Amino acid sequence: MTQMRGKDSLPNGILMIKSQLTSLKPAKRRVADYILDNINEVIHLSITKMAENAGVSEATVVKFCQHIGYSGYQELKIILAQAGKKEHGEYIYGEIEANDNINIIIEKIFHIYSKSLSNTKELLQNTNVKTSIEMILKARRLYFFGFGASGIVAEDADLKFKRINYISEALTDNHRQKTIGALLTREDVVIAISDSGRTKELIESLKIVKNAMAKVIAITSNLGSPITKLADITLLTSSQETPFRGSALASRMAQLAVIDVLFLGVATAEYDKTLEALNKTRLVMRESKL
Repeated sequence: MTQMRGKDSLPNGILMIKSQLTSLKPAKRRVADYILDNINEVIHLSITKMAENAGVSEATVVKFCQHIGYSGYQELKIILAQAGKKEHGEYIYGEIEANDNINIIIEKIFHIYSKSLSNTKELLQNTNVKTSIEMILKARRLYFFGFGASGIVAEDADLKFKRINYISEALTDNHRQKTIGALLTREDVVIAISDSGRTKELIESLKIVKNAMAKVIAITSNLGSPITKLADITLLTSSQETPFRGSALASRMAQLAVIDVLFLGVATAEYDKTLEALNKTRLVMRESKL
């Protein structure tokens, strides 16, 4: 399921296009590639010229715009122009390279994190966040699914919600996901975390979860990925990954930020109850410190 549109301000058009590249059909992909390669030119082109340059029909251009969440080509041009102004003049840090010294690495890493977080902020839709929080507040049990770096985020989320007295569990093993997933009910909520949204084992587990009628919140940077089709709500992140892809540098930070938004949204909705639980756990942990 794609993101719900409320009265929120529309997110950065460039980010919306990038978030769906891998899931676009050939004709729409040609439109996306042309726009990303010629952003400054596109904002001045008529739809006829845009279609001609991309090698597609005008109808395909319109369908592409609607597919990524806009009413049509004109609205997309306005959003692209705004995004271009916002990013104009920004120093673009290159990829991390073999000859980078530690000072350059520090600058690049913090830029990657900062950019990923600011982009994720733009992509998050308030309506989706609010709906996700409401789902969590009503949940009987809360489960966090993830593998690898996303599994670490799942464990962090589990710890946070346990501290405010939620019955939650992080499941980072496919067998446990499937076994427990089969026993869930419509009162349970699964938060599935995957940057690509295409992890085969996770998709298999979520199919079982949906068959059990449990609700699914997806956290991913790929809006058209299989995970979003199994989700009731999608919370979109942005990741500025480096060639060191396995380390999942930016995606992890964006995922953690979204988890924190959900956690604090739930915590403030049950403010007194949350404070009481946090005080109890804080006292216990204080006793274990020297």
